[in-house]
Amino acid sequence: MPFALVTTVGGIDNTESAAAAGDQYRTRDVLLTEALATCLAAFAGGVVQNTPYIGHPAYKAMGARAGYTLATGIVIGGGAAVGALSVLVGILPEAAVAPILIFIGLEIAAQAFLASPREHGPAVALTFVPVAAAVVSLESGTFLGAVGRSAADLSGDAALAFAALTMLANGFILSAVLWGSGLTAIIDRRFAAAAAVLAIASVASLCGLVHSPLPGGALFWPWNLPSAAPAHVAGAYGVAAVLCWLLGFPRR
Repeated sequence: MPFALVTTVGGIDNTESAAAAGDQYRTRDVLLTEALATCLAAFAGGVVQNTPYIGHPAYKAMGARAGYTLATGIVIGGGAAVGALSVLVGILPEAAVAPILIFIGLEIAAQAFLASPREHGPAVALTFVPVAAAVVSLESGTFLGAVGRSAADLSGDAALAFAALTMLANGFILSAVLWGSGLTAIIDRRFAAAAAVLAIASVASLCGLVHSPLPGGALFWPWNLPSAAPAHVAGAYGVAAVLCWLLGFPRR
């Protein structure tokens, strides 16, 4: 479920990213296409939901057109079908691929600020916090595994810090959307909208859609919490929602 939400949000985000770069696509058609592709892939053993690959502005800046997408589909699809894709990945050095990914990331980050009103800059910056946490969490887990350890081996402040990092990282795309939307509403003094967003975040944290304390971001039922942490997070969001609602009350 979390991954399905991530890819759906990704489809919407990529469509908006293309629109900001000057290319208009119908969001409904994009989501239906990725849903149909996912269903067809399932009959061939696919277990991952499809979504448009991010980076439209960067590809456009490099001169890529429809032929690039077509060639990518043929190479990746054909290579995977005949088993040549793993060989190709093994041949290409990481040093040759990494700069391209860095360029794409820089273009995406720049567009996030340039395509947004100046006063919404703090909200855009805030959305990077869960993303950064996800990167640090991933690298920390890799490091622990490399030295033959796991999160269970940590104790004291280190264990608390890693647990907090895990909760901040899990569901990072959805939490980034909620954080950015909430702060944008506050900046625009739309406190009722901000309260609604924070209330949604509170409910989402009670089932693990965001801030799941479980490894891998597993879901759970609100009446069967794995620890007290989700209730604390939900309560914090709830208090913030009430405060925003009270701030907007005189305006109504």
